[in-house]
Amino acid sequence: MLKFIELEKRKYVVVNLETEPVINADGSLQYSPENIVVNLDLHFSSAINKFEIICEFMENISKAFGKEFDDWFIGYLNEYKNTNYDYLIIKKNIPIMKEFVNRYVDSLGINFENYINKEKVSKSSIFFDAKEIKQLILTSDYLKMYYVISHDSKMKLPTKFHREIFKELVKDISESDILFKLFKVVSSKIYKYNITDSYMWEYIKIICCKTTDMHIMSIFNFVVNNILVICKDTSNPIPFIISVIDSSIQWMLKSVYKDVVIYSDHINTEDVYHLGKDNLRNYAYNDSIGRLVLKTYNALETEEITDISFSESIKDKQETPLIASYITYPILCKVMDIPYRHFNTIPCEHGYLLNILLYQLLSDEFKTKYPLLCEMLLYYNTEKSISKTTYKIKNIKQFTDTLGTFLGFKNAYYTYSFYSRIMGKISRNTYYSFKNNKEVDNIPIAKLEFEVITFLNDYFDGRLKEEFETLKDKIEEIL
Repeated sequence: MLKFIELEKRKYVVVNLETEPVINADGSLQYSPENIVVNLDLHFSSAINKFEIICEFMENISKAFGKEFDDWFIGYLNEYKNTNYDYLIIKKNIPIMKEFVNRYVDSLGINFENYINKEKVSKSSIFFDAKEIKQLILTSDYLKMYYVISHDSKMKLPTKFHREIFKELVKDISESDILFKLFKVVSSKIYKYNITDSYMWEYIKIICCKTTDMHIMSIFNFVVNNILVICKDTSNPIPFIISVIDSSIQWMLKSVYKDVVIYSDHINTEDVYHLGKDNLRNYAYNDSIGRLVLKTYNALETEEITDISFSESIKDKQETPLIASYITYPILCKVMDIPYRHFNTIPCEHGYLLNILLYQLLSDEFKTKYPLLCEMLLYYNTEKSISKTTYKIKNIKQFTDTLGTFLGFKNAYYTYSFYSRIMGKISRNTYYSFKNNKEVDNIPIAKLEFEVITFLNDYFDGRLKEEFETLKDKIEEIL
């Protein structure tokens, strides 16, 4: 039987109790080297704060299957270490890992129907049936086995390979409605809090440079990456996950992110003399954005960039530049390695200047592939962005043909809804061209949708890497 023994904070030794340990004079136990399976030096994470849950699961599954499981697990770890931590060893063992977990959960004899109270189910409920609850527990246990390796300072994988293994382990919930339902739970909770205290959320949006959607994604990622793994296999995971979401939102509302620098043209002297680590990083980001804006403005003034009429009246506009929000900012976010929230703090006219700059820097190949989107970089919208839209993507074939991974998961449900909201907001506005300051009539919505779908799928699946590398070189020359 395997035993996890805590030596000190985040340091464990895993031993095989096939032979009895020696009892020292002081009463402590001494294990021979043959008994020691592995020493764990865990790095910090929210999941590791509850590592005892993972230890309990590993000991229980070892107790359930005895030598069959122990021999496999010890051989699996030894092979992984002897191949200099080759991630293919983990990948090869995933089917065996899942088989042990499936057999173990079945052996518990849990009636998952007892976790459901159908009397409380309504048309507006986010309902998890017995099969979905069982799959959440199975996925949680898959992750528990993997976290023994992924959170050890020596055995952990590089980020690229970690993501690949993680995606494979959560595949059963990411390719079904389950993950989308978890996302809906997070979003419905945040929107509920938003309604009850709209002033505080507006304050957070201004001070923290984070929109409601950004908070939803942040908490959703936290739940999937850190909370799912510590769900216990003998209790309903849904109430536990909901309690964590509530606690996360309440913590966020209480903390309200201290010491955040808001972008401005002039640096506040108070921030200059109190530049902490976070402030220094924010200042560096804002300085880079500001220099790009200034370079573009000077190029327009000296007519280095021609055929563009950047009207002074733009400075009076308060409407969010839609094309900047959905095309320019995401591209610059990747290229310059600047978090998206920093672009949300810049004035509207600066967003339009960045649109113009991006248009000048993009390659001919990019402009050929997305001609209408690139042309719209030279448009400005005159109306406020709509808050809600009923628009639905119509070109399903193009959506499915080009869909890759989205934020690490191949989940078409949320992606379709997300793209539909973007298209709804872009298409429902009035645009004027910087080339002649005249209203643009009859934008072909079908063509726009085709390009938006293709661009976003290429963007999130990493198919624009070469274009972004070239763009990065061009921007570094400017800066």
